Amino acid sequence: MTASADDATVAITITNPTDFQRQELVEIDADKVLRLLGVKADTAMVLQNDLGQELAYQITYDRRLLVDAAVRPKGRWVIYARRGRRCAVPSAVYGAQYKQRMDDMAWENDRCAYRVYGPALQKSGEKSFGIDVWVKNTPDLVVDQRYKGEFEAVADARRCRQAGDNDGARRALIAKSIHYDHGNGMDGYSVGPTLGCGAPALIDGDTILMPYCYTSYQILDNGPLRFSVRLDYGANSRGIVEHRIISLDKGSHFNRIRVWYDNVRTPLTLCAGIVKNGQGTLKTEGHVVAYEDPTDRPKVHGSSVYTAVFFPHHPQAAAALTPDKRNAVCTIGGYRGEKVTYYAGAAWSRYDVPDFTVWQHVIRHEMTAIQQPLRVTISRK
Repeated sequence: MTASADDATVAITITNPTDFQRQELVEIDADKVLRLLGVKADTAMVLQNDLGQELAYQITYDRRLLVDAAVRPKGRWVIYARRGRRCAVPSAVYGAQYKQRMDDMAWENDRCAYRVYGPALQKSGEKSFGIDVWVKNTPDLVVDQRYKGEFEAVADARRCRQAGDNDGARRALIAKSIHYDHGNGMDGYSVGPTLGCGAPALIDGDTILMPYCYTSYQILDNGPLRFSVRLDYGANSRGIVEHRIISLDKGSHFNRIRVWYDNVRTPLTLCAGIVKNGQGTLKTEGHVVAYEDPTDRPKVHGSSVYTAVFFPHHPQAAAALTPDKRNAVCTIGGYRGEKVTYYAGAAWSRYDVPDFTVWQHVIRHEMTAIQQPLRVTISRK
């Protein structure tokens, strides 16, 4: 059916199959909605609720229409797509490559920020393999501001040292460095030669084949509701090449990570996991690993970073430690390179997850929501 009237309307009904409140991005067939409206350009459509208030939406690189859905337990929510010119909305997610900081790829949403390391850092010889966490306690986008503050802190400290003022250099770093909380969060998470918060790796017997830094990237989505990036890695010592697509949605504590490998000639073990820093608390349950990380300066910060990785579509995944005992992981045996999707993310005790018990509830809630997705029906009115 093709709409021809200017007042064409498509009703989108979103149903919650679970007995708890749902607040999350729902994915809808974008091309079907546009076809029923009789429009081709994404910008020629508006989404509205039952009162006629306009709703933010995004059409992703893989043609999914995203809307931030709120649906009561066992309830349904109806929204309407109509012809019109959409209004600009502020973005809740953002990501970019920061060449000035050794090719970091950093991204964030209204809950947390993350980064992985790029070619310039690998050339330097520094060993940082995993996904880093920058905690925050504001929905504002802060990564750009933090990099700017870090560059200024380093420059100010350098000038002080050149003048022989080492105490001034220390004060300059404390005043602006991302490694200290200045009111909205910090980088207080240690990664180094580990998986950090959710990086994948391959295990062969007692040998873990750690990833290094990405060699190329492509940002696929950049708001207002989802950030997605593809990262490709160079061949390791065995000629195996890794690929990842990482997506982070508005309101979510978890990155969705799809990973696959080329040139896996014999079955290996795929894993993804969490670095065990300090004297943190580890909790494993089936295909879930959760950790309460004490931050890199527990006597200063007095807070905890909560991390987790889980495989909701792979119940055969099992919790384990990597051969070096540094990482707690979920593993899948007999792996031959196929695409695997899992989730990894973090929260901070000084924001919306006050303790480790709540964090474990957040993980269980997310697992159930993924396994029982919101249901969508589309019809022409």
